[in-house]
Amino acid sequence: MLSSTLDLRIGCEQTAFRFLAASYGRVNSTWSLPLLVGLPKAKELLYTGRVVLPEEAERIGLLNQIVPAAKLLDSCLEIAQMIAKNDARMVQGIKRLLHEQMGMGWRERYDNEEQARATWLAAGHPREGFKDFLSRKGSA
Repeated sequence: MLSSTLDLRIGCEQTAFRFLAASYGRVNSTWSLPLLVGLPKAKELLYTGRVVLPEEAERIGLLNQIVPAAKLLDSCLEIAQMIAKNDARMVQGIKRLLHEQMGMGWRERYDNEEQARATWLAAGHPREGFKDFLSRKGSA
């Protein structure tokens, strides 16, 4: 199911999930679903193909949040704007680290982040990260 591969999933009271591949003699979502909901729940959903309603979907990690249908687009745009205000290189770097580090132990993940910070995700001077704030408040 495509939605299980998305970075963020916002749903409404009408949102429902169903992983039907097995009922059609197919396989899908075995690589993504366990990372969202855990292996036992992924097995249940993939084996049964049952419907997952919004409240359960949020509880088990298929949805990040539920909003009223009338506010769905506005809520998604608000989140997108919050992300867009951040340093795009860092957002993309965080995503890359998260994906590349799946399955690694905590120490390896920590070392990878440290190495990224020292090389390809090196940050500029702290003033660069706070340009907007400093322009509003002054650089004291």
